[in-house]
Amino acid sequence: MRSKYFNFVILIIFYFQVSYANNKQKIVTLAPNLTEIVFALDLGDQLVGNTLICDYPIKAKSIFKVGQYNDPNLEKILTSGATVVLATKGNPITKLNKLKSYGIKIIEVNPERAEDLPVIIKEVAKKLGVEKKGEIIAKRIQEAMDSLENKPKKSNSFLFALQFNPIYSVSEETWLGGLFLKSGLKNIVGKSVIKYPIISEEYLIKNRPDIILVGSVEGKNKKESLTLQTGFIKKIYGNDIDKIKVIIVPDDVLVRPGPRIIEGIKFIESL
Repeated sequence: MRSKYFNFVILIIFYFQVSYANNKQKIVTLAPNLTEIVFALDLGDQLVGNTLICDYPIKAKSIFKVGQYNDPNLEKILTSGATVVLATKGNPITKLNKLKSYGIKIIEVNPERAEDLPVIIKEVAKKLGVEKKGEIIAKRIQEAMDSLENKPKKSNSFLFALQFNPIYSVSEETWLGGLFLKSGLKNIVGKSVIKYPIISEEYLIKNRPDIILVGSVEGKNKKESLTLQTGFIKKIYGNDIDKIKVIIVPDDVLVRPGPRIIEGIKFIESL
């Protein structure tokens, strides 16, 4: 009798474990910062798909790939069994609408201002059922932003060169530009109507910045990247390059609106 009762209990436990596994949300992220948010919320075990450029944390690289950020594969997303898709600007709207028609929940994350950064973390966390965890991360981000804003204001001018050929930068009318505003640094792009404008060499010469921020060169270390990027900038400014401080920006932490933005804020403080 005891053996039968014991077996019955085990069967019930197994049933609820299977039911829980089947009902547990399955998440697909369509941008690197969204992948980072999911892992920061301790939901990595529920992540069943992400994009080819999702590379942090290291576990993100081994997650099933559903295609490119700007061209995700619908069939792969459906194959993953996704019940929730985290999306952002740049993801094709027609494909997101198609996923909605299949009953998949779409959570869109589109920060416009620096102040939106802690807000989006809390909103995503709430929608994914881990509100308290989101509040903790959001508080840390808010504290980092407050610290940046309360420090003595910097007066140097800068250009953040997101890429060269052509030269793309970032205006003050973005969440990233807003972070620099809090530091007091003067963005030579200013309040451009175009949030990520192409900057001409003529404009750069006329508005020479004190600092130019650049990314590392793929396949090169920091020192090699600095040499290569400085060489490119010298073609624009000639001998005036000596009047400009060229700085390599840490990979990804300053351009991904997610939990690692705290590291990006510390970098801005160091300038």
